[in-house]
Amino acid sequence: MTATAFIEASASDTAPDTKPSASHVLDSAELPPLLSVVPVAGPPVSAYVGFGVVLLLLLVPPLALVATLMGVALVVATALVALVALAVAIFRAPFLLLRFLRGHRLAHFSLPVPHMRNVKVRRV
Repeated sequence: MTATAFIEASASDTAPDTKPSASHVLDSAELPPLLSVVPVAGPPVSAYVGFGVVLLLLLVPPLALVATLMGVALVVATALVALVALAVAIFRAPFLLLRFLRGHRLAHFSLPVPHMRNVKVRRV
């Protein structure tokens, strides 16, 4: 069996039926509206595709404007966060330095002092 065997019309499709069977009768009340549309009737699919493309092109400029505004807002928000973080770092630096220095004791540091002998004091 080939793939074209499914497409070829059978003899029962070409000859009119005098008595339709219950399986071939389709009641339009039982089908949803989209399935009851005959695909041959109406404009071709390219008309629907063209209409969709036109609608898409009409929607692109507002979406581009919204995307641009959101991008600008994101850049501004990032700059503000960086600025606040920098200000906090500058403000906290002296306090952190003092905390660091208080935590570490300095080594004993003394200047060499000459050794003094007992000196007699002269009274004038």
